[in-house]
Amino acid sequence: MQSEQRDDDYSVRSSSVSTRKLIIASLICGLLILVAGTLKLLQTASEPEATTTLLALGSTAELGPVSVAVRDVEVTTEQTLVDVVMRVVDGASIEATTVNESWSLLADGEITAPIAPAACEQTAGGASGDAASEGGALTCTLTFVAARGTPTIVYARDGEKRQWLGS
Repeated sequence: MQSEQRDDDYSVRSSSVSTRKLIIASLICGLLILVAGTLKLLQTASEPEATTTLLALGSTAELGPVSVAVRDVEVTTEQTLVDVVMRVVDGASIEATTVNESWSLLADGEITAPIAPAACEQTAGGASGDAASEGGALTCTLTFVAARGTPTIVYARDGEKRQWLGS
C-alpha cells in the first residue's frame, strides 16, 4: 500500500512546476525587460531633440509660401485680440475667409480656435480680402477666448508650426 502512495505523490510532483523553475523563469523575464528598456533608452537618446522656438511679438516667420508675423496681443476680461500680418512669398494665396483655420491660441493649458471670423484688410497689392499677388499683405485681427496668464499664438500651415509668446 505504501508503494501505491509513493507513486501518487511522485506523479503529483512531476506534473507541478518546481520553485526553482519559477525563479529561473522570472529572472529571464526580468532580464528581457531590462534589455528592452536599455534598447529603448539608446534609441531615444540617439534621436535629435525637437525644440520649439517662441518668437517675440513683431517677429516674422516663413512657413512655405507665406510670411507671417504677430504684431500685437491684447487680453481683456472678455476676449483676446491678436493682430497678425500675412504676406505671400511664392505666389500662393491667402483668403480672409480661411485665415481662422490656421491660427490657434494656447492659454490656461487649452488650445482654442478663434471664436469669431477674422477682421481682415488688404494693405498692398491684390484685391480686398485676398493676398494673392506677391507682396500683398493681409492684416487681420483674430478674436479668441479671454486668456489668463501669458498666451501663446500658434500658426500652422503645410505641416509646419510657429509660435509667438504673447504679452
